[in-house]
Amino acid sequence: MEVPDFLPSILVLNGTWDKILNCLYTVFEKDFKLKQTKHEGRIVKYDNRVLPDGHGKEEGFWHVVSKDSKTGNRLVDYRRAERLPWASPLMENQQRPEIMVFDYQEGPKDKGLRRYIWLEQYNYAVVLQHRKNTYFWITAFYIDSEWKREDLRKRYEQRTT
Repeated sequence: MEVPDFLPSILVLNGTWDKILNCLYTVFEKDFKLKQTKHEGRIVKYDNRVLPDGHGKEEGFWHVVSKDSKTGNRLVDYRRAERLPWASPLMENQQRPEIMVFDYQEGPKDKGLRRYIWLEQYNYAVVLQHRKNTYFWITAFYIDSEWKREDLRKRYEQRTT
């Protein structure tokens, strides 16, 4: 299936871990550190904390290229990571027919109004948190299971906008 013309190709992530990490971080830097990505004219911010075990990389970066493991550590999620170049274009091109954009009021665990930007046909979603004059980038992920797809579908059906 060919990706929409406004999206770059997914990344080819092979080679050493250092090479892969450098490739991913270069995209993150270009799209979110060296420029200000915007959604609906509002700046998109991310978690810029650098934790001791974060290899000098921001938490916002790790949340879009890795996932929690059962041990509590974050492990690289290659399907999620290879689509990192899609995040900024999705945030900036939400009027495209391929993209489902909706708000969902989260419950007590993830409290607040979240903006979902879902490229349903290509199994990728970006999640932003509404802030006063900005958006805060929570995560982006590849939809690799039917239960994740059903969860997003349920949120879409119960959306606030």
